[in-house]
Amino acid sequence: GNPDLRLEEAVHYVVGAEWDLTEYLNLDLQLFYKDLNDVVTRSDDTVDRNGSTVPEVYNNDGEGRAYGAEILFRHQLANNFFGWVSYTLSRSERIDEEGGDYRPFSYDQTHILSLIASYELPANWTVGARFRYVTGNPRTPILGSTYDADNDVYVRIPGATESARNAPFHQLDIRVDKRFVFDRWLMEIYLDIQNVYNRMNPEGIDYNFDFSESVTLTGLPIIPSLGIRGEF
Repeated sequence: GNPDLRLEEAVHYVVGAEWDLTEYLNLDLQLFYKDLNDVVTRSDDTVDRNGSTVPEVYNNDGEGRAYGAEILFRHQLANNFFGWVSYTLSRSERIDEEGGDYRPFSYDQTHILSLIASYELPANWTVGARFRYVTGNPRTPILGSTYDADNDVYVRIPGATESARNAPFHQLDIRVDKRFVFDRWLMEIYLDIQNVYNRMNPEGIDYNFDFSESVTLTGLPIIPSLGIRGEF
């Protein structure tokens, strides 16, 4: 590590507006920009510390920025229905050294879309759904490998840092609830299904010993669950 590291600094700018379109519908729009200074980045330099020359490892030479817009369209609970749609378009980028080019932060997600809906049916039934779509995270591609004969290992050859992306994440979840109301307590039975259409969302890439073949690591498959709970 580097005991001389400084705290990272950020300045936020946000402007927004909200409109009531009808009694139950409203629209919210926000624009944002964030300026980042003294961003911690890796360093191959050496420094003199207590009379010894040691690797710097990390320094504060990085800079960054994040900017974008978020829009939220919301239907307040009325006529047994509640729901909203939100969409965020954004970029988060960094420079690791003075004069360098901007590249995405490791968790930059250009598009984020969320849809939520819930409807109350007769006889205390409720059905709800949630859909999410998110741009895949940046990653550094592997172009190939070289063989290190001294250590009998293959060493990967990376491409440009964070110049590729995982495939996007998207998932649909649904839930059905049934409430039973008694004199002194309430019982609820529910069926919850995560990842309804069994999307194999990518979470990373794993390579074989010489980096000539790869497989995509995926998240959880469809997960149905049945539950019961009571309130007294």
